[in-house]
Amino acid sequence: MTGGHDEVGALAGLRVLDLTMYLPGPYATLLLADLGADVLTIEPPSGDLARHIAPRVGTDSALHNWVARNKRSCVLDLKSESGKASFHQLVSGADVVIEGFTPGVAQRLGVDYESCCHAKPDIVYCSISGGGHGHRLASTPGHDINYLALAGFLDQTITEHGAPATIGPPIADIAAGLHAAVGILAALRHRDAGGGGQFVDVSIMGAALALTAPQQVKVTAPAPLDPARDHNLGADPAYRVYRTRDRRFVAVGAFEDKYWARLCDALGRSDLAAQRNSDPQAAITALSAIFVSRDLADWNELLLDADVCYSPVNQIRDVPGDRLVKARNDFTTDVAGASVGIAQLQTPIRMSKAPARIRHGAPGLGEHPPQWL
Repeated sequence: MTGGHDEVGALAGLRVLDLTMYLPGPYATLLLADLGADVLTIEPPSGDLARHIAPRVGTDSALHNWVARNKRSCVLDLKSESGKASFHQLVSGADVVIEGFTPGVAQRLGVDYESCCHAKPDIVYCSISGGGHGHRLASTPGHDINYLALAGFLDQTITEHGAPATIGPPIADIAAGLHAAVGILAALRHRDAGGGGQFVDVSIMGAALALTAPQQVKVTAPAPLDPARDHNLGADPAYRVYRTRDRRFVAVGAFEDKYWARLCDALGRSDLAAQRNSDPQAAITALSAIFVSRDLADWNELLLDADVCYSPVNQIRDVPGDRLVKARNDFTTDVAGASVGIAQLQTPIRMSKAPARIRHGAPGLGEHPPQWL
């Protein structure tokens, strides 16, 4: 890793060789690329699977348009000897290799950690897989929904009909990418301190378990919390979702007493403040009747600026227009080389001296040669 200038990102000079596809690995390298790393994605001749997921933006997918920005793309057939030779030549100049194969596949292809160490002894090699390495179930296939189910996450989304809700955003995939990025940066810190390279094993299952940890500690405690009393599961009138008259929803997060009292006052029902503890179900019933009596726009006008931890449940298509999102400038269409008019979600990492930025849009398949800048 060579030194860089603040204007090109905190990770300028970091070279990342990316063998991953779809989302967990590409999200990890998106974070690194936004922070200035040179991420070279190695795609098979058919391209990353993420290029083909609807809806489309130009010749590729909307997903690829986002997750592949700030990266470069070259095509290598890793099943061929020439493809493997080109890959190992790239490894010799890389800082990081990241792959998302089922355990055992990288070894069969000759691109595993041990083979990469021959080309670059101090390489940081990250593997993202469903269940991780080193156990008898390591090769069991699965996707985001499977690991959310196994981790107990879906059990925490039981609806009024008694069934788990299907989660739209693939949050275990994103969480795995976050953990991989942290693991890679920690391994680089260890390497730069003289400890050499190492193998970083990140699983989607482990990431899903991390998401459920605040709930897991409640059931593994010596005196487990009764789910009927769990504020995260809707037992607290001050911390739940309510339906409005126009069949929209609002989220109330007045967890602290001062916000709860302020909300009750704003609703003209200061008498409900004490019921939060004495009779929470009665308070839930009362608030349900209150919120369903008016439309979402009415509640926004009354409560958005009332300092009570209130928010509308935005429909996903309306998020770019939300006032907080706009105030934070979370979306931009000013991206060099990107599809015209397509909004890009900016990185949530805001740095004062070496800010992350979108330098260019997603590359076409095989747009770049297999070489480092």
